[in-house]
Amino acid sequence: MRKSSWFSLGAVVLALCISPSLVFADDAPDADIAANMPPRERALVDIMLGARKDFRSSHVTSAASDARVNMQIRVMSFMRESQVATDWIGTVKTRGLTAEGAAWITIAIADGVTISTWQTELDDQTNATLFLPHSKLFPTVQSAKIGAPVIFSGTILKSVLGSDDEMVLRPQFIARFNSVKLTQ
Repeated sequence: MRKSSWFSLGAVVLALCISPSLVFADDAPDADIAANMPPRERALVDIMLGARKDFRSSHVTSAASDARVNMQIRVMSFMRESQVATDWIGTVKTRGLTAEGAAWITIAIADGVTISTWQTELDDQTNATLFLPHSKLFPTVQSAKIGAPVIFSGTILKSVLGSDDEMVLRPQFIARFNSVKLTQ
């Protein structure tokens, strides 16, 4: 499954496990930050928010499913151009440590649209998204405050598959970050 292509329709549903005891920040980045989004980031956000609008305005199940499929097609096209995120902006939504001591992070780039590492060693076996204790980004990620604005770079590896509702209303992307800078 970890080697599946983007939004493989026949794939097993994946879900990020988030502890109910975690604190969440507002999903949307600060308005000043959002105004300065790089064009590629803005394009991805526009795809996601456009799909959400179509999905919410659909009154039949087939139209809602069509909105998800159309979104998937647009995201696949977007990712074929490049999966690299350079100096994208967002806010820290959640962060934590795995049982083994590696750090993970989830960054919201728009309301309900997140880019994250995996949150367990098991999920991360082939993607190497987690920050190991000896890595240079570990202290930054571990100390990031919920709701803090960040600028980040990395490679978007895949999306998390789920129900139509989850994929359109709360899309989640998994990335391998090579830079995370706190801006406050």
